[in-house]
Amino acid sequence: MRIVWFALVTLTLFLPCAVFSQEPAELGRVFVSIEGLNGRALTNATHLLSINEYHKKTAPGDGRVRYLHNQARREFRRALSPYGYYRYEFESSLEKRQGDWYANYPITLGPPVPIGTVNIKITGAGSDDESFQRVIAGLPLVANTPLHHTNYEAAKSRLRRHASERGYYQAKFTIHELRIDVATYTADIELELDTGPRYRFGDIIISPGHLDDDVMRRFIGFKEGDYVAASDLLDLQLGLSDSNYFSRIEVQPLWAEASDDYRVPVHIEYDENKRTHYQAGLGYGTDTGPRIKFEQSRRWVNARGHRFSTQIQASEILTSVGASYTFPGVRPQADQYVLRALWTDENTSSVQSERFTYGASWQSQRESVQQIVSLDWQEERDKLDGNVRKTQYLIPSAQWTRVNTANRLNVSEGWRLSMTVRGATEELLSDSDFLQTLASAKYVIPLTERVRLLTRGELGTSITSNFDQVPTSLRFYTGGDRSIRGYAYRSVSPRNDRDEVEGARNIVVGSVEVDYEFRSNWRLAAFVDSGNAFNDIKESFKVGIGFGFRWQSPIGPVRLDLASGLSDPGDTLRLHLTIGPDL
Repeated sequence: MRIVWFALVTLTLFLPCAVFSQEPAELGRVFVSIEGLNGRALTNATHLLSINEYHKKTAPGDGRVRYLHNQARREFRRALSPYGYYRYEFESSLEKRQGDWYANYPITLGPPVPIGTVNIKITGAGSDDESFQRVIAGLPLVANTPLHHTNYEAAKSRLRRHASERGYYQAKFTIHELRIDVATYTADIELELDTGPRYRFGDIIISPGHLDDDVMRRFIGFKEGDYVAASDLLDLQLGLSDSNYFSRIEVQPLWAEASDDYRVPVHIEYDENKRTHYQAGLGYGTDTGPRIKFEQSRRWVNARGHRFSTQIQASEILTSVGASYTFPGVRPQADQYVLRALWTDENTSSVQSERFTYGASWQSQRESVQQIVSLDWQEERDKLDGNVRKTQYLIPSAQWTRVNTANRLNVSEGWRLSMTVRGATEELLSDSDFLQTLASAKYVIPLTERVRLLTRGELGTSITSNFDQVPTSLRFYTGGDRSIRGYAYRSVSPRNDRDEVEGARNIVVGSVEVDYEFRSNWRLAAFVDSGNAFNDIKESFKVGIGFGFRWQSPIGPVRLDLASGLSDPGDTLRLHLTIGPDL
């Protein structure tokens, strides 16, 4: 009996060791394949298919795999219906081979369900608002076109957003139905938006601060009693933010305080910016060489919002010292008046010039066009053909600029147009008569997702009976980083017997460039520049060709170009380095 008990105890002690010493069986993996789908439908199906979470991973267990496989039919229905696929042939198979699971789902899609009838109705105060009809006409819901659920949801969002932008704060859908008739295979849409009342602007409350109340109110482009428009509030927010008067600005409609006659007050709250701003920098340009810059800006001099700034800039060839005093206009974000003074000393291998400029200008923004109208008194002393000349001119001028692009610092597509007209007459304190125009344009055109075409042109002419009297600063030159590459800065122009650049009456410059983004924020470019600054149209154009690299920095592209000037006085190989936006 003792022998039997001893055997049982021994077996009990050693049996677990024997069991636990066995190697665990290796679990198989799951492989999922979907056939017949592509694009967004495939992406959505892959995302919603539960069994796909284990694709190429360890299987969770036989029972779990079979359960997930059985869910596939329902999950494919959810994945395909947003794209209008309600008719399709679905097959599935699940098998286990050598420990691994293989799930296969061949699908044959039928046509997406077409939209049948579309009935969209606007009720409430907005029923007579014609802007809703324009929105409805542009919605992506058209009879006899394939149904996409995303278009249906986008249409509802667009209507709600438009109502909010127009001041219909209480707008809501009383009917929003998308009816799929599988038998007739059509989708009928019915929407009814009750806009509720349309709100108007009430009191405009401005927190007291460092600027006078009437200065603050000049930023406001609407008045009490106007219908609420989100674009007006956004324009006000941006105008105040861009003014540099404030470190924080909030423009809030107080919906909870709206009156019984649907007038909503607007509260403007802000923190003042630092009053004085200092900026210093070091830089390098292949046209100017090393340069330093210092600027001091008094963001507001007084409660009227006046500004004052001074700037000093020095480089190998150009030194300037300037100051300006700015008055806000009727609408400070779009109008301002500037008094300025500037001393400039330019000393290049071809030009020696010193000038004093005193002037006044009116700068305004009309729609998307920036306009600057100026009147300047200019005294200049230059050296040309061995002679030192002194000139004085009273110069009225006007400049118009328009830029169209979604992102000024990283341009994928857009354009810029600019035109300047200036002149003087002996009858108004000037040494000679002249009239000058200069027009320029630049286009950035996407050719593919990674390839851009950049073209630019410049055309200018001067009309004067005594060109010899015109100072060097009012003549045309070309060549350099932003002109004809492959040529030194302002080296292309008629020359005198001493081989000095004299400047010209006319200028024509054109450029074609193609760049390729070979990796994120890096581009390779090739270009051809051509043009001339000339007095005689018969003079041949100068041509420069080259290639370069572009790095998209936070402040705009950094461009490094190697160019060759094919005509005299071009260089065999010249380096050009520039920084700044394409437009």
